[in-house]
Amino acid sequence: MTEWAFYRDGRRQAGQDYDDAVAQARRRQGFVWIRLHEPDEDELRGIASDFGLHPLAVEDALDPRQGTKIGHYDGLVYLVLRRVRYDGGVRDAGRLTMLAGPDVVVSVSEGDPDPVQAVAEQLESRPKLLGHGPAAVLYVAADSTVDEYVEVAEAFEADLTEIEAAVFDEVSGNQAGRIYHAKRELLKLQRAIAPLGLPVRSLTQRAPDLVAPKVQTYFRGVGDHVDRLHAQLGGYDEIISSMLQANLAQLSVAQNNDMRKITSWAAIVAVPTAIAGIYGMNFRHMPELHWRLGYPGVMLLMAALCWMLYVNFKRRDWL
Repeated sequence: MTEWAFYRDGRRQAGQDYDDAVAQARRRQGFVWIRLHEPDEDELRGIASDFGLHPLAVEDALDPRQGTKIGHYDGLVYLVLRRVRYDGGVRDAGRLTMLAGPDVVVSVSEGDPDPVQAVAEQLESRPKLLGHGPAAVLYVAADSTVDEYVEVAEAFEADLTEIEAAVFDEVSGNQAGRIYHAKRELLKLQRAIAPLGLPVRSLTQRAPDLVAPKVQTYFRGVGDHVDRLHAQLGGYDEIISSMLQANLAQLSVAQNNDMRKITSWAAIVAVPTAIAGIYGMNFRHMPELHWRLGYPGVMLLMAALCWMLYVNFKRRDWL
């Protein structure tokens, strides 16, 4: 699906013919924003031919293996933003690839919903910002992607809080599986976010002709936002490590309690077992063997000894 729009002085120009819009853009009388959603190779190469885009940038845009990165090709800025979503786990939501030159922006998006529509609506509501040209589109695309990361981090934090509560809940049991799952999802989120910092800062240093000083300030703000988010994820990592240690400590305590209970009951059972074993050896001369109350007396002795042991272990909180 292909959409396009021509912008001059921060405002969309309606009623434009595509060829006329391209001609005006090439004369630096505005810029064309072409929006492609999961295009085929021929479609993208045709647009690249209209604006003289570097073929390496087109090849990178068509490569599904590309992660978050930035490139510069003869005055063209090539920016790839890897998007993620969270639904109990970090999922790949597709890429948003931006090819920006002085007279054109080509956005190539993947996944559903298409993020470009929200970027366009935000920009068109801020004509002063859009007046800075293609660099403004790059800025809002990067800023919107970071906002998505923030939403994912908040959803992840909610699940992390739930796991933390379960770790200290005696009824919930062993949470090691959930903790390791959270650790794995955090690593996925860190791998998605960490590479974004360098490309954003690069737009304030290596593309001065395309990025005006005002927009460079915006990109610095996005870079700071990425740094704060990265630090926030580092805090989650420490929380997960602490939860894992607490969970292991609780398991160790529970095992010790179980061993004390087993040992206590074994000691209690050993008393009647020992006495019954002695009387089962069938010697002729046994204590109280010919006494009529000998049998109940021995039974009462065993019960009394077992009760004494039980009370003693209970007092020590072993049972």
